[in-house]
Amino acid sequence: MSGVSGRSYDGPALDGTYQSISEAPHWQGDGETVEVVDDTPVGENRTEDVPIPEAERPDGDGQTTLDDWGWSA
Repeated sequence: MSGVSGRSYDGPALDGTYQSISEAPHWQGDGETVEVVDDTPVGENRTEDVPIPEAERPDGDGQTTLDDWGWSA
């Protein structure tokens, strides 16, 4: 059966072999465990001049709110 997809591949043969996870070096005792320590100092997050809405906005046409669906904050 010939394909009509028009796809082609030009390069080395693709390796379609499979290795079960149980054959992985870690499970055979040959693996290596690496511990990672991050000594980077922890920074600080800041926000300034962020407007806080003081009044509720009116609903726009076709918009729903959480109250319309029975949700409360």
